[in-house]
Amino acid sequence: MNCKFYIWTTLILLVGCNTNNTDYEKIASYQDNSVIPLETSVDENTRVLLIFPHADDEITCVGLASYLKEKGATIHLLTLGHNPETEINETRIEELQCAATKIGVEKLEIAGLAINKWDDIMQDNITFWYEHQDSIKTIIKNKIIAYKPHILITYDTEIGGYGHPEHRISAQLTKDIFIENKQDSTFTTERIYQFTLPDKLETFMLSNIPAYEYSMKLTGSNGLPKPDVAIDIVKYWKIKNEVALCHKSQFRTLHKFHMVANQNELKAHSKAFNKEYYTVIE
Repeated sequence: MNCKFYIWTTLILLVGCNTNNTDYEKIASYQDNSVIPLETSVDENTRVLLIFPHADDEITCVGLASYLKEKGATIHLLTLGHNPETEINETRIEELQCAATKIGVEKLEIAGLAINKWDDIMQDNITFWYEHQDSIKTIIKNKIIAYKPHILITYDTEIGGYGHPEHRISAQLTKDIFIENKQDSTFTTERIYQFTLPDKLETFMLSNIPAYEYSMKLTGSNGLPKPDVAIDIVKYWKIKNEVALCHKSQFRTLHKFHMVANQNELKAHSKAFNKEYYTVIE
């Protein structure tokens, strides 16, 4: 039997049969209904750019991206990591291409930068990302100049989602470009949506993640920034789950963050994880 087929079949069985007695009603109570619903003017002339360092990061914003696309926006995705010439990244890039298709991304660009192993991340040993921020910033800026997006979507600049420094650095460089250029009449970007979570959901999803506590100590942060807007993603939940299912090699991690649903819990999962939250930079 083909090895890849065997692994994929095993993963399907795990996703379909695994029951972890998740209390979805309790999770639903962690959603913050006081956060203002997203309202934004979008049409067929609107261009949106997702900027993330890794394949699977785009899962976080599928609801927002789908909402904007439905209103007519064009979506591009810039993934900074995963060198296509390195064999180890072959699977991750195939999964990313699958995800981009599910989202309806018009153009996927992979910068191919080095990304770090988990042990290095937990020791803050990410020399490339610290020492090459000018070149990383140039890659992001060149894409913005070429594509002229009106909206950017990234991680937050406090801790980078669950505490990943490459998340935080890429988001900060994007924010820096926006602040440095927003007074330029030729600069088209109007706002950045940074993915975040409300307090109770943040505690539930991240408090047991080692990188989360480590990142807060490293940065002096109190955690994720407060959400400015929320979007009900029930309408787009199926797309979000399909995007997550593209990333077969990452199922163990995705389950840890409740980002992929067990086959027998689809309805309950969609009701519990029914919102995305964002901090808005304007």
